[in-house]
Amino acid sequence: MFKILILLTLSLTNHFVLANEAHNTLKFLASDQLEGRRPGTPGSFKAINFISQKLSQYSVKTLGDSYLQEFTIFTQMEKEGVNSLKIGPNTISSFEPLAFSFSGAIESELIFVGHGISIPKNDERLVYDDYEGLDVEGKIVVVMTGDPGDGNKQSLFRNPDYISYRTLFYKIKNAALHGAKGVLVIQDPLSVDGKEKVPYFNKTEGGGHRFAIMAGLTTNEAINSLLKKTTTLEIQKMIAKTQRPMSLSLAPKAKLSVHLKKITGRVSNVVGVIEGSDPLLKNEVLVLGAHFDHLGYGGQNSMEPNHDPVIHNGADDNASGSAMILELARLIAKKPLKRTVMVAFFNAEESGLLGSTHFVDSWAQYSEKYGQLYAMLNFDMVGRYQNELAILGTETAFEWESELESFFTKDFGINIVQKKKSVGSSDHAPFIDKKIPALFFTTGTHEDYHKSSDDSEKINYKAFDKTTNMAYELLVQSDVITKLTFNPEATSDDGAGRERGYGAHLGCVPQFGQDDSIVGVVCMRASVESPAEKAGIIAGDILVGIGDIEVKTIYDLAFALKFYRAGDEIELRWQREGVLMKKLVTLTKSTRSKRELKKNTKTYGHHPMRRLY
Repeated sequence: MFKILILLTLSLTNHFVLANEAHNTLKFLASDQLEGRRPGTPGSFKAINFISQKLSQYSVKTLGDSYLQEFTIFTQMEKEGVNSLKIGPNTISSFEPLAFSFSGAIESELIFVGHGISIPKNDERLVYDDYEGLDVEGKIVVVMTGDPGDGNKQSLFRNPDYISYRTLFYKIKNAALHGAKGVLVIQDPLSVDGKEKVPYFNKTEGGGHRFAIMAGLTTNEAINSLLKKTTTLEIQKMIAKTQRPMSLSLAPKAKLSVHLKKITGRVSNVVGVIEGSDPLLKNEVLVLGAHFDHLGYGGQNSMEPNHDPVIHNGADDNASGSAMILELARLIAKKPLKRTVMVAFFNAEESGLLGSTHFVDSWAQYSEKYGQLYAMLNFDMVGRYQNELAILGTETAFEWESELESFFTKDFGINIVQKKKSVGSSDHAPFIDKKIPALFFTTGTHEDYHKSSDDSEKINYKAFDKTTNMAYELLVQSDVITKLTFNPEATSDDGAGRERGYGAHLGCVPQFGQDDSIVGVVCMRASVESPAEKAGIIAGDILVGIGDIEVKTIYDLAFALKFYRAGDEIELRWQREGVLMKKLVTLTKSTRSKRELKKNTKTYGHHPMRRLY
């Protein structure tokens, strides 16, 4: 007991001597001069240089010749050639292509299709189809954002089950499913209140994924010029009042031209190495991870009203986790653990866990020098302590629950809540997918999540210091555990098949950042007891069809799981080493309640794209 008290006192002393430095690290990473740390931007490179200098200052060794672990990601779409909209003889100046549009040109009839929503025929609660009675094959359609619930508080569309029908990807994919070759999106006029903004080209929207349909943005003003006796506002009000579609032809001829080029770039994780002190155990590598990237000026994952381009500093998400593991690196470098510790600052987490996935997938090239991956501790959004710090994933190793039982009874001045289910889609997920035990530390979400208001002055620094101290003590105590045995029943709760709106569940966990030449969606794995697993899908299989829907992109997968319902029997099609395979499966629904699902995805499920499938 005396030795434990001394250890606790020493660690407290070591930590708080440089607490201000950890705070200053957080503040710098979350400052405007880093412009939100979007991967591939000058602000991101400033963060990389800063972290590298700190690791060197703390005498942390490099992974190879440097601290940088490079990989390639999508950075943006660029316009090339003609990008325009002509209606009749007139060129519409208020037009911009959507970054996930197909490239090409089409000249055809222009048809207004309201909100662009088609509720499946087997829905017993709601009957609604903006495309009913229309032939839009080969034509260009105009859709409004929102749904018929806007302007009608009694509408069934207010039910959370129907929220995914508001999403842009649904509307565009639904247009393609009905045979349209082009789609124009306008803001629903009720939401803009006569103050509509000129469309702008968001270069990063879609993350490099593209629809097989041309798509762009225009304005209500442009569409109203085609309406002789009414306006889009009056049409929307009537749809809201009657809960019935009001689709109509706008012009006999319109020409839509979109030509975009995908740009990729090299970005880097930052990884430091602290060699273990035990001659044998140093070949077991413990990874301390936190992503340092954020949203830059916003984009599709921003929660900013109207998605206005403004710096998102990401103080809690995740300058907090980055500053915390940098402080842990300082402490461990002074007194190394028995096992080797790798301090990994992951890039491109917000793009789909790309940095952590690359780290795990490329481990083979480091294994001869460093040994095997032993475990991973992930720190993501640990700066806004309110009433609890959640530690998730103790069930991923059989030994953790018993070995750490006494640890969770200690008083660190913060309320520690052990969540046995490994909920959350952050950088620990790729490790669990590779059967490596992982813990996830988070203080949860808040009203500033993915907004420009997530700034450093809102960090709870006292709780941040206590959390850092607790994490250090946990590392010290974990170091005496003889071994960790991965629990094969533990899976990263990446939300596979549990998309917003609680539609059908398939269980193919998609690989983000897959090669552009692949037609279909690569499954990293099939969720336990899911329809995908029962069909026989394994890691590396390429999903190409769900029922009547061809799956060419990740958007097709997400759409199919909204188009079909739990209980539907459909044909699943996938390719394995060039061989097409088929199986009839029955889609299921999430086994968790809606209330629990909403709570978990909001509070602990971090990356949004991982929750869609």
